[in-house]
Amino acid sequence: MSLRDVWIMFSQAATVAVAVVFVVSSLRPEWLPGSGQKEAAASVVSLNESPPVAATIALQNSYSAAVNKAVPAVVNIFTRKATRARRNPLLNDPVFRQFFGDRLDERPQRA
Repeated sequence: MSLRDVWIMFSQAATVAVAVVFVVSSLRPEWLPGSGQKEAAASVVSLNESPPVAATIALQNSYSAAVNKAVPAVVNIFTRKATRARRNPLLNDPVFRQFFGDRLDERPQRA
């Protein structure tokens, strides 16, 4: 058995071991050591944060009252216009029209 054969066997065994650990940790994490309920319960940390000062200052300097007062006066205007696109010069080519016919007639585009 050569050194190359030993290396190939080792690398294959290591790859299979890593794959087994990955599958077990994905499907049955409780089977792995160190994943019990006691360790998980002991590592729970509670974090209590106060509201950010910048957020309270932003609410005091907000435009929300003025916006709420002005909302009934806001008007939205929508317009629509039909335009014709510039025709490609290839559409006038007789060889091109032989294959595609008049199926490529101009349709108005909306803008």
